[in-house]
Order: sequence, then C-alpha cells, then structure tokens
Amino acid sequence: MIAFDFTKMHGTGNDFIVVDNRGEKNIRWKPELVKLICDRRLGIGADGLLLLEESQPADFRMRYFNSDGFESEMCANGSRCICAFAFRLKLCEALFSFEANDGIHRAKILKPDHIRVQVFLHRTREDRTFPADFSLPEGVSFVGFMNTGVPHLILETDSLEKVDVQGLGGRLRFHEYYRPQGTNVNFVFRRKESGIAVRTFERGVDAETLSCGSGVTAAAIAMRRKYNIRDRKISVFTHGGNLSVDFSEEEDSIFLEGPVKFVFEGTYRKEVEP
Repeated sequence: MIAFDFTKMHGTGNDFIVVDNRGEKNIRWKPELVKLICDRRLGIGADGLLLLEESQPADFRMRYFNSDGFESEMCANGSRCICAFAFRLKLCEALFSFEANDGIHRAKILKPDHIRVQVFLHRTREDRTFPADFSLPEGVSFVGFMNTGVPHLILETDSLEKVDVQGLGGRLRFHEYYRPQGTNVNFVFRRKESGIAVRTFERGVDAETLSCGSGVTAAAIAMRRKYNIRDRKISVFTHGGNLSVDFSEEEDSIFLEGPVKFVFEGTYRKEVEP
C-alpha cells in the first residue's frame, strides 16, 4: 500500500503536487511512481512533484521531480509554491532560506499568496550556444543559452501567437547538441509597452507549460543584456499569469516574484506499488 497526503498548488499555471516528506514516510519515490501520480488521466495530474524535507543548513529542503519521473536541480515556480506551503506549516518566518539541489536560496513571503525567491545564474563555463546544423524559421532568432538552476535556450520571436512552441521547442529540447541533459526552450517577445512575454517548452514535462519560473528568469536576463535594459525590475507575462524578475546591479542577486495558489488537498492511495 502506498498512501500519502498531498496539496495541489500552482504558480502562474505551473502546477505541482506538494508532499510533506519529513519523518518516516517509507515511500520510495521511484520514477514510475512519480510519473504515475503526475499523469493527468491516471493520477493526480501535475507538471511536477515537490517534496518538503528537513535541512540542516536551511529552514527546509525542496526536492523537485519533473512529470517524467526524474529528479531535477531546481524549479523556480515550484520553489515559490513550496515556500508558501512551508509558511502555512509554520516552518519558517516571512524571511528565510531553503535548500535545493543547486544550493541554498533566500526567499520572502510578501503575502501568503505572493512569494519572492532567489534564482541563481550559474556562471560555470558554458561553451554551448546554438546548434550550427539547425535553421530557425523566419521571425525567430537566437538570443542566448544559460543555466538558471536548469539549462535554458532563449529565442526571440516577433509573434508569440504564431510560433510553433510544441514543434520547434520539441526538436531543440532533444537536439544532440544539448545532450545528455537536454534543454528547456523559451520563446520571448519584447512588448512595446513594457516588459516581455514568454512561452516555454519545458524539459521533463516535454510540452509547453503555462509558465516556467527559471525560464522566465533566463529570458529576462538574456533580453536585459541584448537590449541593455537598465531597469532593476522586468515584468514578464505568461499564459498562466504575470511575474517579475528583480536584479541587483551586478546580476549576482536575482529574484523571481509572483503569485501562488492552493488548489486542493487530498490523500493518494494505491494498493500495489507500480
């Protein structure tokens, strides 16, 4: 018998199963189980699974699994959700830190449903840019490739409505140039009014998600550099809602800010482990 309580949450449409995994749960979070519970027809349904665990260096630890069943380094929207979850459990104050697979992050509860988290720009040497054997369609151009907790390819488009996110994103996500881990693919449009709009083909989900926090952050960094934008805060519009990316002067402290929502709570039970 597998049984656990869960909370369903989303951050601007990026949805997660959140589980308090402290103590003796005796659950082996194998890829087959994670994939099953994230399945939108056969399970609870989500873009990923978040586990809240105990941490020595921080207030708590976050583990993140994509809906393909495999653990990832970081999820920015997921981290905003689990921060709200931990705050509801009274595990932290309004200003705190949490541990993820890519390091210790700072976070702040602006309101119970509005969370600000630190996103790292990993500055390890990255020689990859864009595959030389791949031709982009008219109206789409390469902007950058970087790691904001997970790898992200950023492409600028002159039409977010017309760009083939699923087809083009899927081909680039699995391109041999980005092996072995693959990449997320972000399509970004610079708005005339202010800010940017982003659509993301997300690695691990292997489909477009309504929002991707680390992708939004990567897109904001890339566009800020390309157009020499000096604003300390960039507004980002996604299909799932609005976010903002805040910068220090040196880009050494980057924060993603936006809303989260508790959707429902439940108990998952399965007689035979998959």
